[in-house]
Amino acid sequence: MKTYIIDNEGHPQEGDSLEGVVLAACKLVWVDVKDPSLEERAYLRDFFDLHPLTATAVLESETVPRVQEFDGHVLTVWSMLRDQPSTEKLEITSVYMVLGDNFLVTAHIEDIHEIDTMFKKLQGETVPRHDHPAFFLYTIMNVSVEEWFPMVEGLKEQIDAYLEDMLADDKSSDVSTVMALKHSNMAVRRTISALRDVTMRLARRDLATIPDELGVYLMDVYDRLTRLYLEVDNNTDLISSSLDIHLSVVSNRLNVTMKRLTAVATFFMPATFLAGVYGMNFRHFPEINWYWGYLYFWIAIVVITMAMFVLARRQDWF
Repeated sequence: MKTYIIDNEGHPQEGDSLEGVVLAACKLVWVDVKDPSLEERAYLRDFFDLHPLTATAVLESETVPRVQEFDGHVLTVWSMLRDQPSTEKLEITSVYMVLGDNFLVTAHIEDIHEIDTMFKKLQGETVPRHDHPAFFLYTIMNVSVEEWFPMVEGLKEQIDAYLEDMLADDKSSDVSTVMALKHSNMAVRRTISALRDVTMRLARRDLATIPDELGVYLMDVYDRLTRLYLEVDNNTDLISSSLDIHLSVVSNRLNVTMKRLTAVATFFMPATFLAGVYGMNFRHFPEINWYWGYLYFWIAIVVITMAMFVLARRQDWF
């Protein structure tokens, strides 16, 4: 547990517990807990007088951002992007933020480097720049949105690279690659759409815990989420185009292969015909008595096949 407290005289202090802290005697109390136990949840519920639903929610079960208003406080579930270069998978973790008139409680399962960075910056401040907890809520939202831009741009670069490989007739361009990109893009789209709804809900100025002057800052977050959403939509169009092009390329390759196989079968058709004719078991067969008949047979096969080959080249059969 990490705490950041500003008393009524405006003096900030940090700690690792709420021992000796009187909520009514503080302008701001920010508590950050990682993977809180049942005892810690019960303690925070009693200390801040939270609604039971807020304290009993299971952190790891929340996957969709949302806002829920209670008497005296607001619960916000926010999604943070976790980049995993080792697995190349999209990792999203949720952060619970309970906002009251003079307190903010943040809870999460995994480490959130954005929150750790904020606490480090607060250590050097002797005079706090803000003493309302809603501004700290906004800061967490603001810095987390910046993490999405390089990820969305990275998706676009992967799609472009796939298209280049496919158009270059690269045999390694598999449809599973673009399907994986499609699933990642869909997950990002759902999350960003939900984050936009949460931001708009907080910016409507109908929540008592959100000051009116914070509305313009929240709308700035909303605008950037809208830009991200448009970029994700563009990626969706690129992925759809990539699938269409992939199917077209596969169809063209199949057509070329079938054309070549048909040409080869056509070349051997006269040889098959002649071999079938002279393989019949008739008693009176004039050509059988020819001394050079076998040689004539092969000369005819070679001449006819070469003639068909020249014709096929002129007609661009393969």
